[in-house]
Amino acid sequence: MQNHTKVEVFLAEDKKARYRDISDGLLRQRRNLMLVSIAMPLFFVSGAEVEKLNILGTVIVLSNPKVVEYLLVVLFLYFFLRYWQYYKEESYISDMKRKIIDYTVVLETRFLTKKANQMTSFVKSTDYSIHYTDSRYHRFGRPVHIPVENDRVTFLFMRECKFYIYPKTKNGDASSTEIKEFGGLSESHSLSNWSVIESPEDFSKRTYNYYGNVIHYSIFRFNLYRTIGYLKYMLNESYFTDYQLPFAIALVSIIGSSITVFI
Repeated sequence: MQNHTKVEVFLAEDKKARYRDISDGLLRQRRNLMLVSIAMPLFFVSGAEVEKLNILGTVIVLSNPKVVEYLLVVLFLYFFLRYWQYYKEESYISDMKRKIIDYTVVLETRFLTKKANQMTSFVKSTDYSIHYTDSRYHRFGRPVHIPVENDRVTFLFMRECKFYIYPKTKNGDASSTEIKEFGGLSESHSLSNWSVIESPEDFSKRTYNYYGNVIHYSIFRFNLYRTIGYLKYMLNESYFTDYQLPFAIALVSIIGSSITVFI
């Protein structure tokens, strides 16, 4: 009995530390896609020609060796489609997408917060909260009175990000001092070019305004942050090697084979 218990403990300790495993179906389709993705460009680059096929002892003589190339392309498309179908059915895709957002948005959010703090330097940083209208920044919810408005590209490769400031809240409520301070901001010259949303009275009969403005920044900076975020995701998360790496290898296979055929 004791030996049986020891074996169970050893097996438990030998389990993977990660909480997820790839399904058998996806593993099978991933293997097929990666094999044909490697074989296809090697076949085209080497210029190999197959004149005979041996299938279960039956020798087939090919009058047109190009048929093998067409067969490889068809197999590639089939396995790519099959992997894509299994990929979409995986249980952990939503977790993976959240990880990608975490890596790709963090640098941009840090930059936007710095710019917003510069524009609101007339308010103590401890007395207000910042909320961006673009939905990808809504990790912890949003005030119901602030509209959802995605960032947009403007003239000359610039992006426009809208944000609002409002009294910092604790447990969903703002103190009377903070509300009073924000109530006086509407008369400040510093806020003359800010848009204002007035919140309705709550159960405590206290109201305060949301003050909105726009941050303009280069789309090249935006793409740089996204690129750095994706690279960090690829280097640090096994989600990439488990799920997206076969797509990357397939893309390289398409490019390599196309260059050999058309150039």
